Amino acid sequence: MKGITSFALEKNRVTVLFLLIMSVAGFLAYLTYPKQEDPSIQIREALVWAYFPGMAPQRVEDLITRKLEEQIRLLGDVDYIKSDSKRGMSFMHVIARDEVPVLETVWRDLRDKLNDVAPSLPKGTIGPFVNDEFGLTAVATIALRAEGFSLAEMRLVARDLRDRLYSLKGIRRVELFGVQDQRVFLELSSAKLAEYDISPGVVVQTLQQQNIILPGGLIDVRGQNVVIEPSGDFDNVSDIEDVIIPIPGTQRVAPLRDLAKVSRGYVDPPNQPVYFNGRPAIVLSISILEGEGVNAVEFGERLTQKVKQIEQTLPVGYTLDYATYQPPLIKAAVEGAVTNLLQTLVIVLVVVVLFLGVRTGLIVGSFVPMTMLMSMAIMRTADIELQRMSIAALIISLGMLVDNGIVIAEDIRTRLQNGEDRRQAALTSGRTLAIPLLTSTLTTILAFAPIPLAIGGAGEYTKSLGQVLIITLLSSWFLSMLMTPLMCFWFMKVKPRKPQAEGAPADPYAGVFYRVYRLMLQGMLRVRLLVLACTVAAFAGAIFASQTIVKEFFPAGDRNQYLVYLDLPAGSRSDKTAGVALKLSNWLQDKSVNPEVTGTIAYVGGGGPRFFLSLAPIDADPHLAFLIVNTENADQVPAMVERTRSFAQDNLPEAFTRVKAMWLGSTETGLFEIRLSGPAFNVLREKSETLMQSLREISGIVDVMQDWENRVVRVNVKVDQARARRAGITSQDVANSLNTLISGGEVTEYREGDEAIPVILRGTQVDRTSAAAIRSMNIFSSARGTSVPLEQIADIEGDWDFYRIKRRGQQRTVTISAKHPVLKADQIYAALKPAVDALDLPPGYDWALGGELEQS
Repeated sequence: MKGITSFALEKNRVTVLFLLIMSVAGFLAYLTYPKQEDPSIQIREALVWAYFPGMAPQRVEDLITRKLEEQIRLLGDVDYIKSDSKRGMSFMHVIARDEVPVLETVWRDLRDKLNDVAPSLPKGTIGPFVNDEFGLTAVATIALRAEGFSLAEMRLVARDLRDRLYSLKGIRRVELFGVQDQRVFLELSSAKLAEYDISPGVVVQTLQQQNIILPGGLIDVRGQNVVIEPSGDFDNVSDIEDVIIPIPGTQRVAPLRDLAKVSRGYVDPPNQPVYFNGRPAIVLSISILEGEGVNAVEFGERLTQKVKQIEQTLPVGYTLDYATYQPPLIKAAVEGAVTNLLQTLVIVLVVVVLFLGVRTGLIVGSFVPMTMLMSMAIMRTADIELQRMSIAALIISLGMLVDNGIVIAEDIRTRLQNGEDRRQAALTSGRTLAIPLLTSTLTTILAFAPIPLAIGGAGEYTKSLGQVLIITLLSSWFLSMLMTPLMCFWFMKVKPRKPQAEGAPADPYAGVFYRVYRLMLQGMLRVRLLVLACTVAAFAGAIFASQTIVKEFFPAGDRNQYLVYLDLPAGSRSDKTAGVALKLSNWLQDKSVNPEVTGTIAYVGGGGPRFFLSLAPIDADPHLAFLIVNTENADQVPAMVERTRSFAQDNLPEAFTRVKAMWLGSTETGLFEIRLSGPAFNVLREKSETLMQSLREISGIVDVMQDWENRVVRVNVKVDQARARRAGITSQDVANSLNTLISGGEVTEYREGDEAIPVILRGTQVDRTSAAAIRSMNIFSSARGTSVPLEQIADIEGDWDFYRIKRRGQQRTVTISAKHPVLKADQIYAALKPAVDALDLPPGYDWALGGELEQS
């Protein structure tokens, strides 16, 4: 260790050059440093889904979900699976183990397993499909609005915008949200079809046979190929109305317009519409590449310039607005943390100068920023981002790294005061203090070593905290051996102490402070047993007191945004959900009531893009909506959360509304969750209701819910096979007729430009919205071409059915969750513990904690 100090003194020019290089490298690294608001964490989650239209939830669970789970579970790198079986759809989240470093291999194996199981799924299953980019985060979302233009016209502009944005360097993906696909609707009247004695199958067959794009071959005309192209493809909607439908059993025909109302519109009900500030919009979600050179702030500046250029070329009436824009938030977070760092640095320098004197203080003071710059250069080389955790680590390390410089400088000053030679004093300090200082530095480093070694999302989030502390403290020790002795050798001026007597060395501990300190130590040594007893008692008291400290995994966030979740009763249509979301959005936009709100974005039927790394979008469902509300500053968020919650309770009785402030870390702050698992529906339902009631009894509790939601009404059409056979009707005829006339089905395509618009055959508005109309609805025989009213061949009954069946770890699982404005998750659990202990779960059932408590 003496070699470092000896090298610094003997090769001082090389040392100075090294320090200058490190200073410049550190400063340039800071200027070009990739800046993020929060640490990057790997989202170890992929989505898998498959469709079977019309299949009941329990059948989906048995025939599709279980088979997919069994195959996926063969992958050793999969930690657990969360599945959701709904009518006609199986949807699951596949979570990889925290120990897996490379996820691409896991997702490739996942696709292979799903390809293997696909042939064993029921015939007619669509999928399974995989989305392994569920963790992709949008750095910005841009809302495209247009006054006086249709959504179809907006789609064309949005598509062009997407293509132009891809020219911006650093963009990984641009996705469109809120696009409404066009439809051509043929509304058939059941009574009209019966009057003409025409079945829907005849209409479908006629349309499909006419609407073709098929080659007619080539003809050789004097050595030149001439293409023969038969007509039949629809050029406009009027062509569809003019299609001639033959009337079976007669020589007569009828144009389609006499049998059906032909209209052009959009998918009904709307498919995940988006509303920006209460108006329909198409949102462009922009995510950037990861890795070397990623700087969200710098990218945001280039993106803003590009958007301004594009906006100048848009047709009159079109506007572009940021719905969410991360760069300013990232910049504010980083600048705020850097400001704290600079304030801490100034405080340390002032304290050092005050207590060590100006000259010694400046020597130590120059050591601190040099350590910071060297650490910054090493961090940049190690690809450690400049974000909340790494800057916090720099702030924490300031109070510790300065010790090494102080110890060396003080020891050299003491030796100079005792009359030692300047060079010898520096070399002796380096030799005698190198190992003790290294030992104390390594002790501190080892205390933080578990943080970068932790696995999982929380470990990844806090990883840079330990990494930066290790870098800064080791840099501090190295520079205390290299830089501080050299600075002391050159600049320290100390007057030697006068000897106390002839030949006696000067007493360095003759000052007032040391005399008082000596008296205190002597007193404690006289009653050492009492001092030891007090120390043990204080230690025991600290352990006891630590049990009463409220535990919170991560603190609440400091963004000028908050979130609103709207849950309507399961089974609600998306247009009804949109009405509630717009009612809330319009209230939020009322400046006389909410002057703090600067903008809102509402995603209906889905959660939109992931705009915050640890905030997963909600799974798509027509009865759900998600709103992001922006305020002027973060200080206004708590009041707005309470005001919004109060408004929803008083004015949105049709929706279960959850209002949440943003959070830090990998899970929502203060979220309490408990899971009940077991085989039987009724037991899970009963026990979950018991826990929910106990949660509601906690004063102030909010957002108490369970994720299986409410049951929905189901209409059972029980076909009397004997009566049906006499009428020439099969069960397939019943299903096809009902599905066509009520829900509608695609029969062909109308092609326009780059878009193939489905032509949907369905019943009239009355047939589709009246429950009473089902009984008199005509069912058409595919064999005979005749029809009979449904009530003549079937009995119609109503009952209740589960909307969804949730599973976790291959078991049916109900998750109960709650929040409290004041209490933390562990305090909620402590209040609920008696109810949990009294559950008396039957064999085969168990419970587990989720949410923040499970993550921590």
